[in-house]
Amino acid sequence: MNKVKHILNNPILVLSLISIFGLYWLFFQFDYSNPNSIAGDGVGYYQYLPNTFINNNLDSQTPDKRFFNEVNQKGVNKYYAGTAVSMSPSFFLGHGLAYIFDIEQNGYSWIYHWAISFSGLLFLLAGVLFLIKFLKLLELDGIIISVTILLLLFGTNLFSYTFLMPSMSHVYSFCWVTGFLFFIKSFSVTQKNKHLYLAAFFLGMIILVRPINGIIAFALPFLFSSKTYFFEFIKKTINGRKLLISLIILFSILFLQSIFWYLQCGQWWVWSYGNEGFEFTNPYWNEFLFGFRKGTLIYTPMLWLSIAGLRILIRKEKFRGISLLLFFVVLVYLLSSWWNWYYGPSFGQRPLVEFYGLSAFLIAYLFQHLINKKSQIIVGSLAIIFVFLNLFQTYQYQKNILSSWDMNWNKYQYSFLKAGDQYRNVLGGNNDIMLYKARVDTVFSKTIEPIKISEGLEIGRVFVQGNSSIINYKESEFNFALTISVNDNFISERGIYILTELDIMDFEISHKNEALFVVDISDSTGNNYHYYTFPIRNTPPRIKEIWKKERYSIEVPEVQNSTDRIKLYIWNKEQENFWIKDLKIDIITID
Repeated sequence: MNKVKHILNNPILVLSLISIFGLYWLFFQFDYSNPNSIAGDGVGYYQYLPNTFINNNLDSQTPDKRFFNEVNQKGVNKYYAGTAVSMSPSFFLGHGLAYIFDIEQNGYSWIYHWAISFSGLLFLLAGVLFLIKFLKLLELDGIIISVTILLLLFGTNLFSYTFLMPSMSHVYSFCWVTGFLFFIKSFSVTQKNKHLYLAAFFLGMIILVRPINGIIAFALPFLFSSKTYFFEFIKKTINGRKLLISLIILFSILFLQSIFWYLQCGQWWVWSYGNEGFEFTNPYWNEFLFGFRKGTLIYTPMLWLSIAGLRILIRKEKFRGISLLLFFVVLVYLLSSWWNWYYGPSFGQRPLVEFYGLSAFLIAYLFQHLINKKSQIIVGSLAIIFVFLNLFQTYQYQKNILSSWDMNWNKYQYSFLKAGDQYRNVLGGNNDIMLYKARVDTVFSKTIEPIKISEGLEIGRVFVQGNSSIINYKESEFNFALTISVNDNFISERGIYILTELDIMDFEISHKNEALFVVDISDSTGNNYHYYTFPIRNTPPRIKEIWKKERYSIEVPEVQNSTDRIKLYIWNKEQENFWIKDLKIDIITID
C-alpha cells in the first residue's frame, strides 16, 4: 500500500505507467494486417500530408462531397490543417521507415497507420504532462492529481480518440488546449515573457486545428481568484511589445491555413465546410447533454463528477466557479448549435474532449474537498463505476455493439452491458438528420393501399386485415419491391431524402435482425451507383405478435440523371417470420 501511495504521490511516475501502457498498445494491440488508424473524418484531416508531400496534388484534388468541397472548380479540404500539422512529425517518421524498410510509400500502407497511432500516443502523453504541471500550479495534491489523470484517461472518451481513432483532431486539441492553460497560468505567476509567447503559439495551434476551440481564451478568468487579479493580469499583458510579439506568433500560425487554401483553390480565405453551419436559434441542448443518441453525460458519465466539482468550486470560490460555469454554458451552446449536433459517427460527444483539462481540474477539486470518509467512499465508488462503464462502452463501440451514430433509448436499453458476439452488428433502423438550412420539396409519395378483396383472403404474399394490406414475409426472402422512375424533379444539388414508415409484427423472438431495407439506385444502362442497406428493426425482435412502428430517414447524396431508377425493397435474407403493414414512402429533394 505504501508503494502504491508513493507512486500516486508522484504524477510523473503515473505518466510513465501510462507511457508503458501506450507502448504496449502500440506494439501488441496494433492490427498490422488490417490497420485502421486513419479512418472516418481522420482521413480528411490526414490527407493534407500525403497530398502535399507524396502526391503533390493540392491544386488538383477532386471534390467529393465528403472530404473535399468545390471552390473555383477545385477540391478544397473541408477540414483545417492543424491536425495534419500536429501529425506531421510522426508522418515523416513513418515515411522514413517506409523508405528504410522498403514498405510502400503511398501514405496509407500499414507503417503510416502505425505512425499516426504513435502520434496520438505522443500527444496524449504531452497533454497529460501539461495537465500535471497545470494542476500543480493550481495547488492540488499529488495523489489527487495522479488519480485524476487515471480517471481522465480510462474514464472518458479521451481513451478512444487516442488509441482507437488517433487520426481525429481531439487528442491533439486536448494537448494544445491543456498546454495553453498551463503556459498562461505560468505567465500569470512568473511574468516570464517566454510563457506568454508559448501560450500564443499554443492558441494559434488550437485555432488551426478547430477554430471554434479558440473559445478557450474565454475560460481565462477562472485562473484568477478575483476579477481584480484578472483585470490586473490583462493590463500587464496588453502593455508593451510582448503583446505585439504574441499577436505576430498567433497570426503567423493561423496564416498557414490561408496558405493551404491558396494552394488548393487560389483564394486566401474559404468557408471550407460548404453547406454546413450553426443553428444558433435552435441549439440541441438536451440531446447534446442527455440524449441516448450521443449524449455527453450518457456516454461519458465521469463528467458528472466534474459537475459536482464545479458546484463545490462555486460555493468556495465564487468568481472562479461562476467564470467556469459561464464558459461551459457558452461552450455547450456553441457546440450544440452545430447543425449536426452529434458530429457524425463517433463515440460520445467528441468536441468536448479538447476541454477535458478543465474537467480534470474540477474532478481533482472535488476529491480535494471531500470532507469525510463517507463522501470519499461514495465518490470513489462512483468513479470506479464510471471507469468501468466507459471502458465497457468503448469495447461495445469498437465491436459494433453500440451504433457509432444512430443510438436511441431502445437501442441503448437493448445493448446495455451486453458483450456477446450475438449482439454485434444487430442494431438497425436509419435516422439521418436533415441537412443544414435545407429547402425541401416532395417529389414522390406512395402508401401501400388495402387490396379490395374479402377480409383475410390471401393473394400471393399480400392480404388484407382490417383496413391494412399485410405483406407476408413468413418464409419469404423477397416480397415488397418498389421501382421508381426518376425525372427532372429528382435532380437536386444536395441530394434526396427517402422517408419511410411501416408497422412490423414478429412471430419469433431472437437475436437476429438481418431483414434489410435496401436502397438501390442505377442508371439507364443498369449500372448500380448507389446501394445502401440497414436492418429494418431498431433492435432484434424481443416481443412477438404485436405491431411496432418503425420510421426511417435516409439521406442519398445524389441522383445523377433524370433517366435513373430508384429501387426500394425489403430483403429477408434469413427468411425471418414477420408481417409488414401500413408502408408509406416519401421522397423529398434538398436544395
